[in-house]
Parts: sequence; C-alpha cells; structure tokens
Amino acid sequence: MALNGEGRGARAAKAWALIIECAGGKPVAAEYVCQAVSAVVGVDGAALSLSTGMDSQSLVHATDEVARRVAELQFSLGEGPGVEAWAFGGTSLAPDLGSAETAARWPWFAPAAVQAGARAVFAFPLQAGAIRLGTLDLYRARSGPLAVEQLADALTFAAAALGVMLHTAHPRAGPAQEVQPFGAMQESRAEVYQATGMIAVQLNVSLAEAFVRLRAHAFTQGVGVAEIARLVVSRNLRFDPDGLTASEAGD
Repeated sequence: MALNGEGRGARAAKAWALIIECAGGKPVAAEYVCQAVSAVVGVDGAALSLSTGMDSQSLVHATDEVARRVAELQFSLGEGPGVEAWAFGGTSLAPDLGSAETAARWPWFAPAAVQAGARAVFAFPLQAGAIRLGTLDLYRARSGPLAVEQLADALTFAAAALGVMLHTAHPRAGPAQEVQPFGAMQESRAEVYQATGMIAVQLNVSLAEAFVRLRAHAFTQGVGVAEIARLVVSRNLRFDPDGLTASEAGD
C-alpha cells in the first residue's frame, strides 16, 4: 500500500488518517506512527528514537524485536544508517546490508544487522530547524531499495513522527478531514524553536538538551510542548540552571 501520486498536502492528510486509524481513537503516539509507516511503505518494521548526541539515545518505540535490535546495534556500535542520518541531517538508505559496499561502509553494523534479521535499513532524521531530535528507522527482511513513492511516503511519516515528538500527544482526533497537524504545527514550531534557544541560554546547554528539558517539563505538566514554549517566549516561564524544574518568572 502506498499513497501513490499524491501532492504533499494530500499525502500528509492521508498519512495522518492512517495514523489515526492505527490509534483506534486513542491519542496519537509514536507506536501508531511506526505501525502506519510499516504498512504503507512496505517494510517489515520501524523504530523511533530520540537523540541528544552521539552517546545519548532513547528508543521511543519499536514495532518488533528486529527493529529494536537494529536500533540498539546502531547505538552500541556507533555506526549505521540511523547514526549517519542523525549526524548529517539527511536520509541514509542501505538497500542491501549484505553487499560489499555496505559492509565496507559499516563493517560492524552491517553483518550484525543481517544476523538480527534485517537485510535493508532506511533512516530518516527528525529535524526541527537547527535541532535534530532523533531518527525514524525502517527495516526490511529482504534486500531492495524503496520505490520513489515509498520514499516519499517514508519522508511524510518522518515529518509526522517529528510532529508527535514536538507535542506530548496529538489531540484525540475526530473525523480525519478535520485533522490538519502539519498546518497547525507551522505556527507553533516557530515558538518551539525560539523557546528552545532561550532555554539553551538560560541553562547554558546545547539546543538538543534544551529541547529535552522543554519536552520533559511539558510531559510532567500534562500539556503540549507548544503550550510550554509559548509561556517561555512570553517570559511567563523561565528555566533555572540550579534546578530540574521550571519556575514562574518573577518568583
């Protein structure tokens, strides 16, 4: 199944409709993005990871043991499509992990991934402005490249995964045609970027670490990242360097 021949907006709308269908009435989360992309792109599994650096990774969700193992191998070995996608901010495709070329490129990861059950891995960075949040990694049990439409669909789902990561959870959805997450995110993204920069200065940390702090606070408060970002930008909320929690400005 593929969202064949769709324009960007129509493709995104159909992708979100499929994610919502996988969620079955629950708030949209990483696991449903992984389920939907696996079905649409024609891969055997997917994993979504968050990263704040080459030595810091958190596996958010993996559809199966092979996907989990592929993500784990890349982190432990420090090489692979996901590592490359995160480091350079671009798509990294490995259609044949058994090839001599791929073995030379990733001498430790390639044979280990094949042994784990993956013959092809495709990685897509989750990037928001200057901030790289992690990667969406897809695998196949057989070798072979993604078709043009499958690649376009995978990129669309990577954008959806980024949307989920920028928000604690997508609101419980009504009819699919009423859901416009990509359009709605455009206004909030600018505030998220600005707030992340402000927090980085306040805490004297990297942008990636600042975003982690922002998202963690949103999670503990039970609200979306965009809502906390809005408070930071309006200077109604400030992150203190001597504590893990944010404090109201003027306290």
